Amino acid sequence: MRKLLLAFLLLSSLLTAGCFSHSKNYSDTRFLMDTVVKIDARGESEQILRQTVDEAFRVFTEVADETDRYQDGAANGLYRLNASAGRGPFTAGSHLLYLARMSKEQPFEEFDASLAPLIDLWRRHGVAKTVPGTEELAAAQSLTGKDKYTVDAASGTVTLLTGAGLDLGALAKGYAVDKAAAILTGNKKIAGALVNAGGNIKAVGTKPDGKPWRIALQHPRKSDDFLGVIKLAPQEAVATSGDYQRYYEAGGQRFHHLLDPQTGLPARHAIAVTVVAPSALTADFYSTLLFVLPPEKAIMTVESNSELGAVIVRPDNSVYVSPSLATRFEPAR
Repeated sequence: MRKLLLAFLLLSSLLTAGCFSHSKNYSDTRFLMDTVVKIDARGESEQILRQTVDEAFRVFTEVADETDRYQDGAANGLYRLNASAGRGPFTAGSHLLYLARMSKEQPFEEFDASLAPLIDLWRRHGVAKTVPGTEELAAAQSLTGKDKYTVDAASGTVTLLTGAGLDLGALAKGYAVDKAAAILTGNKKIAGALVNAGGNIKAVGTKPDGKPWRIALQHPRKSDDFLGVIKLAPQEAVATSGDYQRYYEAGGQRFHHLLDPQTGLPARHAIAVTVVAPSALTADFYSTLLFVLPPEKAIMTVESNSELGAVIVRPDNSVYVSPSLATRFEPAR
């Protein structure tokens, strides 16, 4: 469930105006993981800023190459893992192994990292603007499920059954953001930074004026408008999953890329889900999960986890804001 561009409209005036005026600023932008990745940092030395941001991008690129299933970016990466399906254990890189193990161990049946065969089916039909038939869906679904792969942490291997394949699009970008942010956090001469990978955002440190970072959420049905603004605390992350960036229409119906593993069809319980969490990986994971979960279960999942905050937009355009964000989400007027 690869999220090319998430549901954030980052307003540069909100993020940078007045934020970096009392120290040196450095910004770099690169195209990775099929999206624009930008790192803004401030500190006392431009040389240190440049070197640290370069290192953050190096780590981000390493994760991107290792978790890319569409291009052969790493000898121990996802592309080669999927190509090895049915051939026994595959020695995975540390990033790939971690995410595969997390996917295997997470308890929700509504989240499945083995949806590559199903995603590929929908991608083919998306090109032709058609809808998969019942038999096609059943065949693709028969290749998915946690029983189609095993993870052996001790040997560092992942094993896929014949025809199976992993897709880490709901995890890898957030994970890469965390890794990049960790490099920035680790350098005490970096006073503050934002890592933004197409809407997967992690805040490092604080703004000089002590005020919260402000992140604007794009309206899921009005491309030139925003839903509201979330105040982001230091070291917090935010991510959005929505049905409005990657989709096609057939027979007057929208078919998007966020699939329900149980039906094989695009999930229909929400049109946008934003999650605030301590890590970008957690935000990435839950934004996808909550999009797929039925409304009652989604709300219960958010409100039972003190580390999560969520804004969920339903198909009828009603908006749920979790209690944890009640004082930090400002609806657009």
